[in-house]
Amino acid sequence: MTQIHNLNLPVSPQQIKEVKTGDLVYISGIICTGRDHFHKRLLEYHKHGKDFPASFSDLKGGAIYHMGPIVKENENGGYSIISGGPTTSARMNPFQTDVCRLLSCNIVIGKGGMTDVEWSKIPAIYLQYPGGAGALVSKFITKVKSVEWLDLGSPEAAWFLEVSKFGPLVVTIDSNENSLYDR
Repeated sequence: MTQIHNLNLPVSPQQIKEVKTGDLVYISGIICTGRDHFHKRLLEYHKHGKDFPASFSDLKGGAIYHMGPIVKENENGGYSIISGGPTTSARMNPFQTDVCRLLSCNIVIGKGGMTDVEWSKIPAIYLQYPGGAGALVSKFITKVKSVEWLDLGSPEAAWFLEVSKFGPLVVTIDSNENSLYDR
């Protein structure tokens, strides 16, 4: 039976283990956007012993959203996310296990699923947000907390977003590696 989970970030590994494929999730807290270059840069930083920016500590027990936002710079120098639909997650397959481990991140959000990620060992879950609904994401964002690595370009930068009841997100891969994509 489908359950609904309202997760306040950060979450514990035990909370993640209670979430099953087919369940619906709503997230509140700090999430971070991350696409290809984000993942590659994190691994390069780690490889060369460089410290991650302090804001990355918000990802412990948190969520990475595979998304390249459309961003508007406000008059006060801040930012607003205009649209933020998911990008295809498969491009991050080679990096996701290591990135989640390095950041102690338990949730990945995107579209299309992922393979070769050690969900049970992290432990982590994969949540799907519907493609084509990017404009709705701005309704869940209460604040753009910060941005890192803007030199990568707006879509590839790490946007730290405060969200409230972001969802519904469908659990398509759980921490036991059960996957709706295998059906």
